[in-house]
Order: sequence, then structure tokens, then C-alpha cells
Amino acid sequence: MNTDLTVGKPWKVLLKYILPLFGSAFFQQLYTMADTIIAGKFAGETALTAIGASNAIVNILMAIALGANAGCAVLASRYFGAKENGKVKSTIYTALISFAALSVILLLAGILSCRAILEGMNTPSIALDDSVLYLNIYYYGLPFLILYNLGTGIFSALGDSRTPFIFLVISSVSNIILDYILVQKYGVAGVAWATFIAQGAACLLTMVFVFRRTSGLKSEDKPVAFSGGLLKLLLLLALPVALQNSFVSVGNFVIQFKINELANEQGIGITNGFTAGFKVLVFCTTCFCTCANGLTNFVSQNYGAHKFARIKRGYYSTLVISTILTGILATIAFVFSEPLVKFFMAAGADNTLAVETGKTFLHITALFFFVVNVKMVSDCTVRGCNGNVGFMISTLSDLVLRVGFVFLLTPFWGFAGVGWAWSFGWILGTGVALAFYFTIPCLRKKNMIKYDEDGKLKPEFMAQ
Repeated sequence: MNTDLTVGKPWKVLLKYILPLFGSAFFQQLYTMADTIIAGKFAGETALTAIGASNAIVNILMAIALGANAGCAVLASRYFGAKENGKVKSTIYTALISFAALSVILLLAGILSCRAILEGMNTPSIALDDSVLYLNIYYYGLPFLILYNLGTGIFSALGDSRTPFIFLVISSVSNIILDYILVQKYGVAGVAWATFIAQGAACLLTMVFVFRRTSGLKSEDKPVAFSGGLLKLLLLLALPVALQNSFVSVGNFVIQFKINELANEQGIGITNGFTAGFKVLVFCTTCFCTCANGLTNFVSQNYGAHKFARIKRGYYSTLVISTILTGILATIAFVFSEPLVKFFMAAGADNTLAVETGKTFLHITALFFFVVNVKMVSDCTVRGCNGNVGFMISTLSDLVLRVGFVFLLTPFWGFAGVGWAWSFGWILGTGVALAFYFTIPCLRKKNMIKYDEDGKLKPEFMAQ
């Protein structure tokens, strides 16, 4: 069901809209963690290192998928909020064609460069072949990944967060079952094939419902199958998100090089522990950051409807909701860090170094979840108000600082320097994000007072 986010009490509208998004993120991260847990327990001692080395590249591919999601969601929701359904349809069709073509190009480039990149990252030789195998299978499923994320962005733009949640639950449960079945015979490759099958099914199901939903949108102007002008707008909106996540992923890529270096010096437990701890961190931050992602579509619809005062109320409502959620996840990550890391480890092996490494990483970073929560809510509000440059600068500052601190701190503090580098980057990046939020033009008082509650320009300002 399509939902107009420009009407109703903001906190109620947001809570109802955000909860299914949180559920989607929870299940998506759950099956991602299940991949790693099952691989760690049943695919041999090097499985965690193989997946951890591949994750640096996987996250860059995911960044592109999320960029496609966000670009289409923001533009389509803006037109949907403005009641221009013909442009909504044209946006969707243009996005599907463009990103489908991009996914095929990335698939071919990835397969050709896979081994060389992993070798360049200083991946431990004992896990290199498994990393290459895992990553190549992941590349085969890249079109499914990008189109599925594009589909969820389309549903979000139309105010429907429930449908993709249902699809994701089905996909997640199927993936976990397939993980357990296939890993017994095929090892790390079985985990990758399980993701390929489950994601492919979810993608096809999503596309069917996307076309059914868009066909129900009534429009006076005839939509077009492809528009160069809309593609330009899509790229302008998608690139900041893709670059943001890519910057973060490239930063993690560089950090993974440092982790691999420490592992070659101190033992493979460093990479195993970091992979486990990082998976828990990503699970937690992705879950509470869905509040910010949901706010983006709320902001974008209200920006298109000129309901600027409503955007500000939505910002503070989302901060309250997301802070409660962040508190729960931060407490779990800190208090239960050791058993959470042990979940990923094979029984009977000496996991002392790995458990200590993962626990150290979580003890440091969990303390700063509240900081990154404020950063994401502010960033997503800026992005929804067409502030793409500010959004990119905020993210880039976080990344540069994080990578710099890793190389600065690890010679003195060892692996603990990795956790503190993450935290210091978050703190300084949040300062930048807040600076851009408080300078959003449409949220300045002199601009907000020009429009009434229905988003109509007041008579006294029409002549200006």
C-alpha cells in the first residue's frame, strides 16, 4: 500500500513507517551474520578470514546497491509527494534500465580483477583461494543485489515499508536454511551459493510487485521508459550515497589491509576476531540507522510538498526513536561481546586471540553508537533536503579521519587502535554533520514561515 508521509502526526507516521524498515534491516543483517557464523563453525578455520577479506570488496558493491536504492527513493518520493505520478513511473523505469546495465558491467569487471585485488590486500595465503571462490560467486549474484535494493527503494518512495519487509523475511529464512545445507558439502562456496539463490528469489519477487504497484499509479502525463534528464537527476542523488558508502568501504578496504598485516605478524586470530566483531558492529549500526534512512523519505516527500516545519518535527521525533533503539543495541554489544564473538568460532579450536580481538573491538566502538546515530539522522535529513554536497563532505571527513587514525594509533596501541580510530572518526564526523544540518536553507525560520501547514505559500509572500 502506498503511503503519503506528508500528513498525520510526524512521530506516529515515522514510527509506523520505520518499524518495518527496522525489521527488514534486522533480518537482512541476521542472514548476513548467519552466513559468517555457519561458515566459521562448519567450513574450517580459514573460513572467517576468507569471508572477512572478501567483505571489504562486498561492502563496496553493497554501497553501489544502496546508492541505487537511495537515489531512486529520494527522487521518486519527491515526485510522489508532489502528486506527479507520471514522473514517478518514468523515474522507476529509468532507474531499472540504468542500474541493470551497470550491474552486468560490474559483474564482468569484478570476476576479471578478483584475485589480483585480494592479493594486493595482503590476504593471508592460507585463505586466498577460498576468498576468491566466495567473491566470484557473489559477483554472479550482483544483478540480483542491485535490482532488489532498487526495488525496496521504490517501495519506500511510495510510503510502503511493509512489502519489502515480508520479502526479506522469506529471503532471510531461506538463506539460513540453505547455508546450513550447502556448507556441509561445499564449504565457503556453499555459503555464497545460498546467498545467490535466496537473493535471486527475493529480487524476482520484488520486481513482480514493483511493476504491479507502479501500474496502479494514475497519471495525466504519459510516462517514458527512459529519460536522460531523469537519469542525470538519479545519478546526482545516487552518487553521494554510493560515494558515501564507497568511501566508507574503501576506508574499510584500507583498514582490512592493516588487519591482514597484523594477522600475518600475530596470527590468523586477529582477522577472525575482527571479522566477528565487525559483523556484530554492522548488525547493530545498520539496524538503528534504518531510522535515519526512513527519515530521508519522510523528509523528501515533505520537501517536495513544501512542508518544511514538518521536516524539523520529524528530525527530532526520529532522534527520540533511534536513540532508544541505539541504547538497546549498544548495551547488548558491550555486555555480551564475548559470547557474541564466540558464536562465530569453530568448536575445539584455539580461539583465544580471536575472541579477545573481537571483544576489544566491540567494547570500544559500542560506547560511541549514540554518536554515529546523531550523525546518521542529521546526514539523512540533509540528503532529503537536497543537500548532497554536505552529505558527502560529512561522510568523507569521517572516513579520512578513521583511516588516518588506524595507521596513527595501531603502532602504539596495537589492535585496540582500530577500535579507537572508528570512534574518533565518528565523533569528528558527527560535528561536521550537525554543522550542515543547522544550515539547511529550507529549515531556517525565515523560509519556514512562508508556507502554511498544507505547504502552500502564504498570500503575503506571493509577491516577493
